Amino acid sequence: MKFMINIIILLIVFYGLSCIALYFLQDKLIFSPPAPIKNIYQSVSHNEIMFSVNNEQRHGWKTSVDSTKNKTIIYFGGNAEDVVYLNFEAKEFNIHQSISINHPGYGKSTGKPSQQSFYKNALEVYDMVVEKYQLKPQEIIIMGRSLGSSVATYLAANRQIAGLILITPFDSIENMASQQYRFFPIKYLLKHSFPTMEYIAQIKSPVLMLAAVDDEIISDINLKNLYQNAGDNSRLIRYTGVGHNTIQMHADYYAEINIFINAL
Repeated sequence: MKFMINIIILLIVFYGLSCIALYFLQDKLIFSPPAPIKNIYQSVSHNEIMFSVNNEQRHGWKTSVDSTKNKTIIYFGGNAEDVVYLNFEAKEFNIHQSISINHPGYGKSTGKPSQQSFYKNALEVYDMVVEKYQLKPQEIIIMGRSLGSSVATYLAANRQIAGLILITPFDSIENMASQQYRFFPIKYLLKHSFPTMEYIAQIKSPVLMLAAVDDEIISDINLKNLYQNAGDNSRLIRYTGVGHNTIQMHADYYAEINIFINAL
């Protein structure tokens, strides 16, 4: 009997320590801020933009594409993504320009990564862009990829826009973590739930979701939960033969995005 009690106590202690570890390690599991890549940054330095918010620096790029178009994409990247690469991808879109600002703590943007800082930063970026470049809501398309899809959805629910494009989106980090760590009280441990599903229901503008059938990170249920909570003006397209980080390699990827942009 004493042996069994000791085993139970040991299991309880181990479980408690595991919960503590999950709580304190979650920032590293959710956020993977990339450091600036010197040669890449230098190659697009002519597009560089910076501004300050509450003594923190926000750093990114404004890329001109086609002066005959009137749409501007504001882009938010994934959990390990430096948005500098949108400088090269932007030319594929039927837009006037793209604006991509790294999240707090990413690239040369200062601050600490968190759900709160990401969401707040998105509102600040939008307000800055509208004021500085004299943009109208009907000219703005918000685009977010992976973790950035939650940021983009939050922004779209709180500001007026023409349309929203979500690349490899998910319903919430809480739901994803609950599936991966089934025996832990994720709801009470998680500091960054990123509840995309909560905000998607508030969006009145057209929404395009692009997802990979064989996504290694976002499960079918996480995608379906999000889509089921989206409005009637939402469209979901799923591609085969590509994954979470390679979806843009599908032959129809840019064509579908441009069809959506042209219809706005």
